[in-house]
Amino acid sequence: MAEAARATNLYQRMIEEIQDYAIIILDEKGIIQNWNKGAQSIKGYTEQEIVGRHFSVFYFEEDLETSLPQRLLQIAEREGRAVNEGWRRRKDNTRFWGSITITAVHDDHNNVIGYCKVTRDLSDKKAADEQIKAYNAELEMQNKELEQFAYIASHDLQEPLRKIQTFAGIIQEHIDDKDFVKRYFSKLDASAHRMAELVRSLLEYSRLSKYRSDVTDRQAVDLNEVLADIKQDFELLIGDKKASIVSEYLPVVIGRRIQLGQLFANLISNSLKFCMKDPVIKISSKTVNKDKIAQAPETLADGKYYSISFEDNGIGFEQQYDKVIFALFQRLHGKQDYAGTGIGLALCKKIVENHKGFISASGKPGQGAKFTVYLPVAV
Repeated sequence: MAEAARATNLYQRMIEEIQDYAIIILDEKGIIQNWNKGAQSIKGYTEQEIVGRHFSVFYFEEDLETSLPQRLLQIAEREGRAVNEGWRRRKDNTRFWGSITITAVHDDHNNVIGYCKVTRDLSDKKAADEQIKAYNAELEMQNKELEQFAYIASHDLQEPLRKIQTFAGIIQEHIDDKDFVKRYFSKLDASAHRMAELVRSLLEYSRLSKYRSDVTDRQAVDLNEVLADIKQDFELLIGDKKASIVSEYLPVVIGRRIQLGQLFANLISNSLKFCMKDPVIKISSKTVNKDKIAQAPETLADGKYYSISFEDNGIGFEQQYDKVIFALFQRLHGKQDYAGTGIGLALCKKIVENHKGFISASGKPGQGAKFTVYLPVAV
């Protein structure tokens, strides 16, 4: 008996001294009965402060609303144990990522008389996992961009290059025919300009990548001033197309003025290009929470966003193409009908992502298009 008592005492002391794990004894209702040093270290309460309280004190409101603590006890009672991971609350209301195992304790008649709850703080592992996840997402995005660049090099840039080679060969064959040479020189010149335009746009797009994580050049940018500058730049085109730009008061955001100017320029240029006559562009703004942003990516941070919409009365597009139009060099309409490289909206997407935001598009054929930019509200 003495040996058994000694072993029991040693076992109890061992549990009490363990500091890497919070070991808590609960009664059948979930009331805390015992508390080791590891529990005090991880959760912040002394034994005197916590014994007699329900273990749900460690859970945040979102888990309490779904009755998670009670459900875990029910699972442990039914299946012998319950395992769970999630954010848990410390005494000072800070959170840690806990790995929890609740094991039912039975009497000689197999009745549940309490529970043993073991918790391990895995916050460092959670942070490392999240960082790896972010790195993988970044790597995947860069791989996709490399694939697009490879496609451009092997396809889009080849088209004007083939024309240049073909026209040069034809000119060589008719070098003595001045009228013929003059006619084909103009075709050659047009193809060269097209090639230069594609290369310039591609370089402009690639330059944006290096700004993705750099925040040193961010400043307060008044979007009303940005819009005024773009309207002045497009003064002749707006006049030629008899266009109207109607705008509400726009917010001040934290960002890069040059890039935000490019964003407005591309979106307004896009609307002017795809309106057959008398374009009307309406720009409006409001504030929304992230959970109100339709199809927001998982990587978009929680919080409030400025929702800035650019709505036009142009030719529109089929909604099934709402993602395609933001890809590099993707065009929904023939270049013989509408000029451009097909990179404008891809630039818009890149700029918005550089500002930790999101851009979406909606439209109907013949009924115009609407582009909505979501930029974080500075706190």
